[in-house]
This record gives sequence, structure tokens and C-alpha cells, in this order.
Amino acid sequence: MRKTALFVCTLILSICSIYMGGCIDKEKANLTEYNIECTLDGYNLSATESVGFINNTDNVLTELKFNLFANAFRKDALFSPISAQYLSRAYPNGMSYGEISISKVDVDGKDAEFDICGQDKNILSVKLGKTIYPDERVNITIKFSVSLANVIARTGYNEKTINLANFYPILCVYENGEFYECVYYDKGDPFYSECANYQVKITCDSEYLVASSGAQIDKTKSGNTQTLTYKVDSARSFSFVLSKNFSVLTDKTTGTQINYYYYQDENPNQSLDYAVKAVKLFKSMFGAFPYKTYSVVQTKFVQGGMEFPALAMISDELSGLSYGEVIVHETAHQYWQSAVGNNEIEHAFLDEGLAEYSVVLFYENYSEYGYTRKNLIKASEQTYKVFCSVSDKLFGKVNTVMLRGLKDFSSEYEYVNIAYIKPCIMYDNLRTTIGDGRFFSGLKRYYNNYKYKNAKPDDMVGAFEKIGAGTNGFFQSFFDGKVII
Repeated sequence: MRKTALFVCTLILSICSIYMGGCIDKEKANLTEYNIECTLDGYNLSATESVGFINNTDNVLTELKFNLFANAFRKDALFSPISAQYLSRAYPNGMSYGEISISKVDVDGKDAEFDICGQDKNILSVKLGKTIYPDERVNITIKFSVSLANVIARTGYNEKTINLANFYPILCVYENGEFYECVYYDKGDPFYSECANYQVKITCDSEYLVASSGAQIDKTKSGNTQTLTYKVDSARSFSFVLSKNFSVLTDKTTGTQINYYYYQDENPNQSLDYAVKAVKLFKSMFGAFPYKTYSVVQTKFVQGGMEFPALAMISDELSGLSYGEVIVHETAHQYWQSAVGNNEIEHAFLDEGLAEYSVVLFYENYSEYGYTRKNLIKASEQTYKVFCSVSDKLFGKVNTVMLRGLKDFSSEYEYVNIAYIKPCIMYDNLRTTIGDGRFFSGLKRYYNNYKYKNAKPDDMVGAFEKIGAGTNGFFQSFFDGKVII
């Protein structure tokens, strides 16, 4: 997710002067398969989801657990999906609620026992009724419905768009002998999932133009409705954005079909160009773009932007340079989170820090935008030092530890500085220390080794260690908060 931190830093400066499920192509047949058919009627969604699960763990399983992210928007939720500072903007028409309801679950064609549980009714537990051994397959069918809240968020509707992310039951990651249950915290991106293959069909009003995570493989119309079918492989989730106001531009020069959906952009070609340039640059620096299509979507969103596999939401409240910067940041997330995944609840800095530093690389290589690497890093350092000074004056101390979960951050301000700004500085320090050659070799190694897998901090450190950079102590000093910036 993007909070336009780097642009704000630069503006200030100007004024001042687990278990890792294999997801590589040859193992694609062993990935979980989601086949979802849904119908959107007004702001209510009814759906049937078929999940083909292969037990890639080393343990026998008698139940499966699914995250129910859409339940975070229900009236009696223990955790608000929106932080206090964004509530009034997220609910411009007053508080509104939504939820997901599960009506039926089958396992291999037979009725199955299920329970809605978890810390905040955020988990669907499905009893398999039998033992599934390693490498065995089981098929689960879930019938569910979602009522959408009138909220400007990842999931919900507003006067311009319908955002349909995290709308379906998605398997919890299995690691350390148990399923990891995600809690929808109001800071950061509270998600963690494995790669899977998706085929998703949506029936909706024919006036909607639909942006999606996957490539459209079929379309039919009947009266005032349309049915669209999409497919994407090795994706951590699947998302839609629908609008009756969209226009769309498309570019195929990078080898990836990049679609830009918008409704109030005075220079849409320039916005599309940000995405095209970012894809070209990151392909040359990191490796092949992970998906056949990529949708950059202007929508209502209370923060700068939000990444999903093969789709990025960009807030319509932004414009100019800040709008373009968010496009670049979310495009970088196609590498650092969508492809190379991580537990965003426990280690948010892994993907956010690399996405933030990728923005620096973008402006370093496209000088026409007027930014330099030196000035961007200087702005980041100044912003971070101000954070440390303010925290010390207000609380008598400052917590600069990077290895902590979302629940351990006291505020959005602290989260942004520790998950975005500090790791951006860290990567630039690393690059200066080991040189460009080994730095970019390490990034390529990290990307190629963990593409379509979930990485941990030690995996990232190891990628640089294995090219002979000897960086373990360097990283640890940043992670522990001991380094002085």
C-alpha cells in the first residue's frame, strides 16, 4: 500500500532546501485452484467458490481454514478495518456495514461441517470429515454472499466505483504446524496468502466496465447483464474494480498488457506512461514481470494506493507527481509482494521497503521527472530524523525496531516511518556499502529464488549473503533498531 511518503518527503526537502508453497511454473499443477462464480446485484454479491486443494504440507490434515476478510466491515467487528484518522473520509455518508455469510460447504460433493470462528469471526473452519495426507487432493465448494458497505476502502462501494478485493474465503497459510489466521488490523496491509491459480466469473450490470486481476477469457451478454470470465495463475488473491464511469487505455509494448482505467484524469496518457516505464525498468533490474496483464485502476481510496496481483488501486484524490509516484510504487509491488510474497502482518517492511526503494530507482533512471537519488534519500533521512525527534519529545523514547507486527505499531505515523522510510534508507546504505554490481545481483537473486513463494527476512538477507556480500551484521543492526541514521 502507498501513502505517498516519498513525495511528501521530497516536497518538504524542496521547501526547506514460513512454510513456502512452491509456485514456480513447473509446479503450477500443484497449486490450489480457485474457481469462483459470482453475481453482483446492486451492492450484494452471491457466489459459489470451488477450491481444489493439494496438501503440500508435511502433515496430515482434517480441517482447512479460510480467512474471511469481508467480515471486518460488519457492525460488531472487534477490529476496525479503517484507522481513526481516516474514518470520516472513508465513510462520507456516515457509518455503513457489510459482511460475508456462508450458507453451505461441501467436501468432495458431500455436506461438510463448518464453523465461523477466529479472533473476530474472521475465519471459516471446514471439517474435512476425513484425513488428507501429504500430496492428496480435496475439493471444497463454498456458497456465500457478501453485502457491501458504503465505504471508501479495499472492499466496498462509493459514488464512483465498487471495490471488490478480499471478498471471498481464501485459504490461510499453513506453517509451523498450524494455519495462520489473519486479523484485519487498521494499519498496513493485514494479509498473508499463498499463490494459487484463479478462474473467476462475474455477472453484473452491462453498464459496468470491469477492471480485474486476470486476463478476460470470455464475455457474454443477456439483456441488461453481462457475464465476464477471467483467469490468472500464480496469484496471491483476485480482485475487481467496477465502474460505469471508466475509460480505459492499453499498452502492450512491454510484453505485458497494461490497462489504465480512469474517470477524472486530465492526462491519462501520462499516467499510463508511468506504469509502462516502471514495468520496463523493473523487468531489466529484477526480472520478468510476473503476470500477462496488469490493471492500474483509478478509484476512491482513503490512502494513496493498494497493490493486488496484476491490479493496483490508485486514489483519485491524488494528482500530478504524487499520482504518478503511487503508480510506480504499486507497480513495484507486483515484484515485491505479489510475486515475492511475505507475511505483511509480521514483516511489512519486507515488501514496503523494497517497493519504496524501487521508486528511488525509477526516478534515478528517468531524470525527466526532476528527482535524483541523492535528494530522495536525503529527504527520507530528514523525514526519519524528524520522526525520531518528535517521538522522543512526545513519549521520551522512540522505537525503531523493524522486526515487529502491525499490532505493535502505535500509530500510522510510526508504521510509515518504520515500514517504508527506514528500510528505503537501509537499502540505499546497503547499495553504497557493497556497490551497484552486488546490490542488483542480490535483488535479482532474491526475486528469482522467491518468486511465487513467501519469503522471510532471513531469506532476503541470505540472498545477499550468498553473493558474498557479508551483510548479516548490517541488516541486523537495522532490524534491531541499533543503527544510527
